[in-house]
Amino acid sequence: MSYFNLNIFTPAGAIVKAVGCDELTIPTEVGVINVLKGHTHLITQLGTGVLSAKLSNGQVRHFSMAGGLCKVLGQEITILAKTSETAEAIDHERATAALHKAESRLKDNIDSVAAIKFRRKRERAKARIRIANLK
Repeated sequence: MSYFNLNIFTPAGAIVKAVGCDELTIPTEVGVINVLKGHTHLITQLGTGVLSAKLSNGQVRHFSMAGGLCKVLGQEITILAKTSETAEAIDHERATAALHKAESRLKDNIDSVAAIKFRRKRERAKARIRIANLK
């Protein structure tokens, strides 16, 4: 019996809808949270990282996350992410190239706004590579 229904939405569309989960690990702006049965209601900002979902059938699925909101309300967990991908959708070579490009740009003499942008790109690429390695 699943404890939650997980929904992940991005501006590009739904990643998953009503997936039965027993446990979730969610990256937030202030750290990683673990959601189990009976978790308190919550709305929080998502960070960049890996969302792991232990499904009702015992399998574990991983999703990349980069910004957005997470709402935990009763048995519904809704993720509104700026970007999210399943492990199967990630191109490891493309993610590695993005990581190298971001790290290269951070070595350049860039302004603080550009530095923030490329740090975020670097973190997103690292999360995508971690997930691609979990396939």
